Amino acid sequence: MITFEQVSKRYGERLGLDSVSWHMDEGECVVFVGHNGAGKTSLLRLITQEIQPTSGTVTVGTFRTGHVSRSQRALLRRTLGIVYEDFRLLHDRSVFENVALAVRIAGRFSDEEVIPRVMYALEEVGLQLKQAAFPHELSAGERQRAAIARAIVNRPAVILADEPTGALESRYAAEVIALLKRIHDEGAALLLVTTRQQVADAIGGRCMHLDDGRLREQAEVLRLMGLPPAAEPEPAPALAAPATEA
Repeated sequence: MITFEQVSKRYGERLGLDSVSWHMDEGECVVFVGHNGAGKTSLLRLITQEIQPTSGTVTVGTFRTGHVSRSQRALLRRTLGIVYEDFRLLHDRSVFENVALAVRIAGRFSDEEVIPRVMYALEEVGLQLKQAAFPHELSAGERQRAAIARAIVNRPAVILADEPTGALESRYAAEVIALLKRIHDEGAALLLVTTRQQVADAIGGRCMHLDDGRLREQAEVLRLMGLPPAAEPEPAPALAAPATEA
């Protein structure tokens, strides 16, 4: 479904990704862990075709870098649902209107098409009673659930989650992790990037580590640290709140 073949990305003299190769199958769950600046955002932007690789090839479904027109790029993005750390909701529109906008951008405009899709997505994330609320009237966890509803409303093949718990307290973070796991269990592929190993452990799936643009799978990281292979994961404890600066 998604394949990187010897992909490098340079920003002037800075190397964002260095000869990265990996593959993700349909319906798989993959988590990338890395510090800020490790290359996680570059990886996501290459998948969405917002940027192009300096060298190497990125393939997403039938779309391959260097062979994607502007109209094809729009089609590609309709197969992806994106969840951002900062939610990116329109503050002058209700929850319903934020989610409905994604349906209309995909080319569906009649109420007969829009309303059932939006309501189903809101029910999936438990916000059907908040459809008329505006983002400033929601908790941070509810805003992220609204953003997830927007991401899943068109039933994309892949959900891309960019640090989805980074702005949340531990209780809300645990709710979002549980929701993303359920969406994946229902059939969508899930690719999540995070700075926190605890989030990766809670999500499960295949874990890879980005370090200054270079890729290591978790088994290799454990080997380099002199640690035994990871055991089968047990139910994850509640997530701790991200540390805040004084």
